[in-house]
Amino acid sequence: MNTQPNKPVLTYALGQIDVVPGRPDSNSARIIKEAIAAAARGVQVIVFPEMCVSGYLLGDKFNSASFADDIAVYNQRIVDALAGYDIVVIFGTFAIDRTKVNENGRYRMYNVAIVAHKGEVIQNDAGLPYAIKSLLPNYRIFDDARYFTCLRKLAMEMEVSLKDVLKPFSVTIDGVLYKLGVMLCEDMWDIDYSQKPAEILASNGAETIINLSASNWSWRKNAKRHQVVKDLVAKIGLPFIYVNNVGSQNNGKNFVPFDGSSTVYSAEGNIVCLCEMYADQVQSFTLTADAPTVQQPASDDVAEMFAAIKADTLGFLRTAYPKHRQKVIIGLSGGMDSMLSAAFFTHLLGPENVVVVNLPYQDYNSAETKSIAQKGVSNLGLKLRVVPIDDMVSAYCQTNNIKEGAPQHKTAQASMRYQVLAAIASQEGGLIISNGNKTELAFGYATLIGDLRGYFAPWVDCVKGEVYQLADYINREVFGWEVIPKECFDIAPMDELTKTGAGERSDPFDYGHINRVGYHDAMVRSLTEVHAGPDWFLAAYLDGTLEQKMLLSKGRLQELFPTVEAFIADLEAKLLMFSGAIHKRVQSVPGAHFSRSSFGWDFREYLPVVADGQEVLEVLYPLRYQALKAEALAV
Repeated sequence: MNTQPNKPVLTYALGQIDVVPGRPDSNSARIIKEAIAAAARGVQVIVFPEMCVSGYLLGDKFNSASFADDIAVYNQRIVDALAGYDIVVIFGTFAIDRTKVNENGRYRMYNVAIVAHKGEVIQNDAGLPYAIKSLLPNYRIFDDARYFTCLRKLAMEMEVSLKDVLKPFSVTIDGVLYKLGVMLCEDMWDIDYSQKPAEILASNGAETIINLSASNWSWRKNAKRHQVVKDLVAKIGLPFIYVNNVGSQNNGKNFVPFDGSSTVYSAEGNIVCLCEMYADQVQSFTLTADAPTVQQPASDDVAEMFAAIKADTLGFLRTAYPKHRQKVIIGLSGGMDSMLSAAFFTHLLGPENVVVVNLPYQDYNSAETKSIAQKGVSNLGLKLRVVPIDDMVSAYCQTNNIKEGAPQHKTAQASMRYQVLAAIASQEGGLIISNGNKTELAFGYATLIGDLRGYFAPWVDCVKGEVYQLADYINREVFGWEVIPKECFDIAPMDELTKTGAGERSDPFDYGHINRVGYHDAMVRSLTEVHAGPDWFLAAYLDGTLEQKMLLSKGRLQELFPTVEAFIADLEAKLLMFSGAIHKRVQSVPGAHFSRSSFGWDFREYLPVVADGQEVLEVLYPLRYQALKAEALAV
């Protein structure tokens, strides 16, 4: 496995730690502690994740001169503290160079990995004092180029090639020289870049590639990463060590899960060491040529989604209150979203820290949903508070001359419910949970001054069908029995903001369920993840491929839309709802992030404007859509 097989093999430790964003004091202390313990176990090289000293998602905290100065002190503190130990420590951080400036005019910063041994910072073979990230992600939630200069730009300034500066680190361990190719996160995801850092390091004599990452989990991300690394290793023929952090970090809007899954790949691309997902652990591994292949655990999309949301929620709770004061307030209607919240937070915090409140209004709330709510809380060991809002709504509507059945009457109900929850939260010292899901938020099917308020929204990145899947998973795998009642799965979702018989009460969407993809759920995914336009939907509908592309059951579109006119009418109605809901989305509650494109700092939007001559917001349809529509309706 070594480029020089006669060399003794090295024992590594993968420092898969929970990095606390913005706390270099505790992070550096943890790095020192784990490195000393690893040295005592005979580990020769310990590797920690990218940005493990400072944290990664810190926004403009990186622009704080005092914070940058402190990071330099903590970096050196790690190096000095390990001077008396014979272990090579590699850790991710950022470094400043006040002799240069970034392109924004501020002091120069690099996203780096420091390689230190016996109290000395090792230079790479090009004379650089650290490994500088070559490829800076500037997409989705990542904005590295806003703060850091990459090695590619530095090479251009020096008027040399990337190959001249991207070189391995030569370290002497037990009298033997080893060449370690060190790079950071995006440097391994080089498919869409013209420069290939791993190939450059290999051509410059690296014997092992070590990648320090802060890589968030998203749907089937690990399967993709394994394939990317296997393809890369096939080109370079070197072992590959990937170390990722765990826990959750946030950008103020999206709470982002980091799943760890640190991995060692052999020179043949086989997985020979694999850390547990979301486990804060330091795992040792001796990189021998005959290391056996490790079998990957079976992948379960719903289990991994649950783990990601759990990590995000625990990360949120860590930002909110000390553990001894953590309590959540949940408005419980008897519908699936709020019942899932009740079960989820009971699992996380215990029933003594979950306050559930049913807020009925006259006879708008059916006996069935109230019964489901009571059954669910009894199963969970919770006490249901029942606070009727009749008097509050009546007083509000009378004061503002709002008639029963008007749209403002619906808003009044949602708003008064939030006011009650806010009062209870203040009295209890707890946090209001927003129960909304991604499908509702996408189409604006929520009240801005009601159910879109609160502190945290765990399901905001879940389409409705995923809410059902998570509820089923919690019953089966978390509690082991039906704590969320079967009736909750069976009842049609409805807002209960009108009287029975006074109008349509069911939600106006084709939602998914446990084993069924919903058309409007899939529409939301297509709009956000594929960035599909109206022409994409209509063209696929007309050529008969839309069901396949949206993973719908065969014949589902015909059931929903018997004619092309019905399909187009629904498409345009939902696109108008989607466009008009942007005002709500930009003001929505922070929440979990795990999909391939979530609302917030991932799916970035602008507020739509009304064109000259228009009285209301309209969707500007692409010319291709207009032509397809005209042709379809002319038949």
